[in-house]
Amino acid sequence: MKPLALNPAAGELTMPGAPTVTLPNGCACVPQHYLQFRHDARSVQSLLADVACDAHSLLFAAEDGGGVYLQVGLIGRENYERGAAARPLKLVYGRKWRIDADTPSSEIVQTAFLAIQKAHEHEVRELLTLRDAASARCSSPLSNHLDLPLMAAFPELTAAEPEPQALDRPLAEAVREWLALCQFAQRPLELLRCEDWGADGAALWVRIGSPPAARAAEGELAHFDGQVLRLQLAQASRVELVFALMDALIHCSNRRIEEAFRFRGFARFSRRNDPARIAQLSRQLRPYARDLQRPEFAAEFQRRNHDTDAGRAPRWPSGELARVNAEKLMPHRHLSGHLPQGYARAVA
Repeated sequence: MKPLALNPAAGELTMPGAPTVTLPNGCACVPQHYLQFRHDARSVQSLLADVACDAHSLLFAAEDGGGVYLQVGLIGRENYERGAAARPLKLVYGRKWRIDADTPSSEIVQTAFLAIQKAHEHEVRELLTLRDAASARCSSPLSNHLDLPLMAAFPELTAAEPEPQALDRPLAEAVREWLALCQFAQRPLELLRCEDWGADGAALWVRIGSPPAARAAEGELAHFDGQVLRLQLAQASRVELVFALMDALIHCSNRRIEEAFRFRGFARFSRRNDPARIAQLSRQLRPYARDLQRPEFAAEFQRRNHDTDAGRAPRWPSGELARVNAEKLMPHRHLSGHLPQGYARAVA
């Protein structure tokens, strides 16, 4: 037999008596679900050092009063500066993603992947602009920097007006007019093709045009230049078009990161991987019928799983949130799993 393919790394311990699994390539390993995890900032940093994505996405891990966290930094330019001059580079940071000590190493890497995707989505949302026809001013209506509590207080200020049941002109003509008010990262949007109404609405193909000279000189977001987006409209409206544009832009951004993201050189989320072979490997790594026949190991395995799940149950909240959650839980008197800590006392 070949030596172990994987040895426990920093933050990982093998469960006492954990069995190994022999892989189709002849290597043997202790599967992830037979490991214990005791991660700290240093072990998370070690994992993130093995992540590669692109030259503009940085990963950090540290510890503060709330525990260990990872965070994305992006090297880019000010999205809201839309003048003709070249813009200096800046480093901006995403939110902190908390990491519990018992988080499996795979989940930490997947959290890094999601953090990078969401950081890039944040930028994409700032870059789709809509020009007001009356004032000729532009804004980013689907960014994450809007005043949500204010919008919730006055929903009538943002509600979509009723759309006519049918357009009084060809759909392609209306779409070109609506697209003329939109830009992505100061790039125009051009309708290439329009398949009119069928059972599922209309399909549009929209191309992202070339940036102005200053943006082209910066070279930022060049992967979007000339990109063709496929949009599906459920109804013929400007509102539907803007949301469909955002969906397509986020999809484009996510797909790029799926292919670029590497852990120790492996593109985990690439569509060059075969889901059927991934499923086969997953089954091979879980011979529970074999391993849990050993009473001593089975008891240890089940106890540790129970303790891990119990440790993730949150504390019961107070105030209005407690009332809201209690209303949702009260009809379910016999829930399995771990109820929030303090729930039984709170509703007694």
